[in-house]
Amino acid sequence: MRARNSNSGFTLLEMMVAVLVVGLTVTTFFQLFGASLRLERRGRGFDEVVVIGRQTMAQLLARDLRKDEFPWSGEVENFAWDLHLEPVDVKPDADADAAEAGIPLRWASELYRLVFTIQDKNRPGRHLRLVAYRQVAPGYFTDDFKEKHIAPKK
Repeated sequence: MRARNSNSGFTLLEMMVAVLVVGLTVTTFFQLFGASLRLERRGRGFDEVVVIGRQTMAQLLARDLRKDEFPWSGEVENFAWDLHLEPVDVKPDADADAAEAGIPLRWASELYRLVFTIQDKNRPGRHLRLVAYRQVAPGYFTDDFKEKHIAPKK
């Protein structure tokens, strides 16, 4: 028969290693958990900007741009927004070939880019830029309107 060793169990060194491993695991977990909470909070804030921005732009696009009372900038909740128009130069490659052949091409419409920007007044990093295009008949915008509201071509 063999005698049992009364000193069986974990050594102090083994216990220290185990505590170190558990401590590192718990520390890593809490760092990841904190980072995920920050990302979730940031994402929720960006969702708010997107929802309010899209709602405001949809309301603006439903209105007539040519009216004097049309708002070109404003505020909604904690957000400041701005809308401006830019002309879009549409010239297909066929235009040059047609001009060389002496065939004048005229477009039956004009294209404009509407650029909507919205920014959180409390947090400058939260902002959004939405772009929409509007096709209109020539002469839809008067020369006075173009001078006042349409940004020059870049």
